[in-house]
Formats: sequence, structure tokens, C-alpha cells
Amino acid sequence: MGVAAALGAGAARLLFYPTLLYTALRAQLPASRRPWFHRIDRAVLLGALPLRGRSRRLVAEENVRAVLTLNEEYETRFLCCSAQLHHWSPQEAIEAIAKIRPHILIRRKQVQVLESFHRDVTAGTTAKCQ
Repeated sequence: MGVAAALGAGAARLLFYPTLLYTALRAQLPASRRPWFHRIDRAVLLGALPLRGRSRRLVAEENVRAVLTLNEEYETRFLCCSAQLHHWSPQEAIEAIAKIRPHILIRRKQVQVLESFHRDVTAGTTAKCQ
């Protein structure tokens, strides 16, 4: 791992708890326009990772069966599957996410994974998402 990557990973870990606290407090404000999560489609909720206290409610009320974070490149697969489900181009998928959660930043690496997946689907060289 390079020095820049190690510093980036260290900074991310250092900033995790302060940003978690900020996100949790902001979601509790009465006039908050940034709820903890948004429903993207019948199968996907996009938002902050659920805290332990919210997990049971998400299972019972939203039928959540798995949680996936988008902190790593490989996790962008969820976005690929939603794009495939809705027949979105990579740009349309990004725009759909931006409409629902405008504060989310899709990084260049995630766009590259999405574009590669879209090329593979279009060429018929990748499996369909379940």
C-alpha cells in the first residue's frame, strides 16, 4: 500500500466517528432533508449504515436482508444491479441516485466500475443480477 493510500485510509478511519455523530444528529432534526436512508427501488435502500438500534426496525418494516456499504470499489456492484434492473445507462443510474440523495458523491472509480459493468452487460459477457 502506498503512502497516499495509507494516509487516506487512516484519515477515513479518524473521521468516521465524528461524521457518524454529525449524520445521526442531522437525521434527528425536525426539518432535516437528509433522512437516514431513501428507497431507490423495491430492492434497494440507499443511505447511512444502520445503527444497531435501527436494524430490527429495518428488517421488520423495510424487509432489509443485507447491508452493503459503498466505501470500496467492489461494492459499486449494487449500483450496477440497479442500473441493470431499470435499464439505465451509467449516467442515468448516477442521475437517479443524485435525485434521491443529492449529497452522495459517486467517485470516479465507482463510475469506471459502473461503465465497465454496463459494457459487459451490453456485450452479453456478464451474468444478470438476481
